[in-house]
Amino acid sequence: MNDTIAAIATATGNAALGIIRISGPSAGDVLQRVAPVAGKKARQHPGQLRFGRALDASTGEVVDEVLCFFAKGPGTATGEDVAEIHGHGGTLVLNQLLALACRAGARLALPGEFTRRAYTSGKLDLTQAEAVMSLIGARSELAARTAAKQLGGAIGDALADEYEHVTNISAGLETCLDFPDEDLPKEMVSEFIGRLSQVIEKLQAAVQSWKLGQMLTKGAKVVIAGPSNAGKSSLLNALIHEDRALVDSVPGTTRDIVEASYEINGIPVTFLDTAGLRFGAQKVELMGMEKSRKALAQADLILLVFDGAAPQTADAEILRILESHKDNTLPVLNKCDHREFTPSAFPEAIRQGVQVSAAQNLNLDVLQQQMAGRLSSERATDLILTTARQLDAVETTLDHVITARHILKKGGEPELAAADMRWAREALAALWGKDSQTDMIDAIFSSFCLGK
Repeated sequence: MNDTIAAIATATGNAALGIIRISGPSAGDVLQRVAPVAGKKARQHPGQLRFGRALDASTGEVVDEVLCFFAKGPGTATGEDVAEIHGHGGTLVLNQLLALACRAGARLALPGEFTRRAYTSGKLDLTQAEAVMSLIGARSELAARTAAKQLGGAIGDALADEYEHVTNISAGLETCLDFPDEDLPKEMVSEFIGRLSQVIEKLQAAVQSWKLGQMLTKGAKVVIAGPSNAGKSSLLNALIHEDRALVDSVPGTTRDIVEASYEINGIPVTFLDTAGLRFGAQKVELMGMEKSRKALAQADLILLVFDGAAPQTADAEILRILESHKDNTLPVLNKCDHREFTPSAFPEAIRQGVQVSAAQNLNLDVLQQQMAGRLSSERATDLILTTARQLDAVETTLDHVITARHILKKGGEPELAAADMRWAREALAALWGKDSQTDMIDAIFSSFCLGK
């Protein structure tokens, strides 16, 4: 933290502008050494851009015409003195400017070091630090909005009351351990159980948000499966408004998985058009069918497509797929424009699906609405966990809180409940990178009288 670091803060490649970011105690000195006139003016007028020239100190040659910016810590993103050199975009010129900054007293920043300094300085908690990369890598508008909320502290705000309850209950139980010969007052036990029930409900909702969080960050896998010649490839092309998959009336056209990216209701989606499942297939087609079965096992949502004019295609094997994946399968009866379309000839589970015509673009809006509902069933919550580390912290907290409540309900030993609450407090504090011990000490002494 005593070093001054520098890095290229903009994407590599040709561009109108590129930025060198500098942070640390010597940021102002480095800036002034690279661009003597503009750097000096920028230090004299923090928060303002100043025009000048970046010079090679060893030769006196002009490297680039630049804009210089300087801001005094701790009122900066990293909490330190921060400087920026805005030069012309381009790999060569930016590398030259970065080399000048390093020769002027900075060192190359490590990956993530600017954000780490923001965390160390108390500008960000760990969930906010993770949100930085989520925002940069967002694949949809909803993912970007979610990351922006997390960058603003959404997770901390959403679980602030729960953390306070866990800390205060933990502190109360720890205090009671000083009087081992006395039972916990019934009123206190009842209050603790009620507050723990509220915490459990909120933490369970947070855990349930994980599925949506993964879809936002990694995208959802939607597998289009079903019997051969049901119109799966036609449906894919219709949904993405592009001729992505080959279409032919001959069964078995699709023999390998065809992928296509799209966005539904703010969620990035990868469609997987799979080989049709049928008897009498040849060797290559059988290999494609095996890939289809593997894709089904990894799908977030399955569109099980049937030819609505051919009820016999809903054979026993297809129905077994529907039954084994019923929680994430949406049946689709295709070819509703066909004169022989007979949905009544299909089993009830299939009739409850969506009737569409991929060829005529009929009812595709209804299908997309149903897909959006299945994929974003947890969207209503403002609390969305997006990393495995966040999920682990919340699940660990939840397990210990449930155990502590069970002990208190059964009238068990308070020291056992205190131990679980201590672990719960530490796990939840780790979500943000807090010092749980300091928070508990504060909670204990906050109840003391003035002057004590």
